[in-house]
Amino acid sequence: MLKLFFYTLLVFFQSFVIQDVNKQEVKDLLNSQITVIDLRTNKEFDEGNIQTSSNLDFQKREFIDNLEKLDKNKEYLIYCASGNKSRKASHIMKSLGFKVIYHYKKGYKDWIKD
Repeated sequence: MLKLFFYTLLVFFQSFVIQDVNKQEVKDLLNSQITVIDLRTNKEFDEGNIQTSSNLDFQKREFIDNLEKLDKNKEYLIYCASGNKSRKASHIMKSLGFKVIYHYKKGYKDWIKD
């Protein structure tokens, strides 16, 4: 029972740091002072991206070093192609001490639909 309590508490606190967002919520966030980070490769980024985003390739060796250079108190919206890499990156960012991370759970493939 105690394990369940701590697990529930962990999930509860995690939701404040990492927040999954959908396409409409991303559009709303773009109107605020948020830093948008595209985690795809440089090639993918150059082929198209969400406005105002900067590229920080998740697959590069220096990815974590580049994350550590960022202001951990700012709010970040992160995305990749489908949400898999950005999910992993959000947990890395949380472990590094970032305070607010918005994770576009369906990624760029969802963004370009319609």
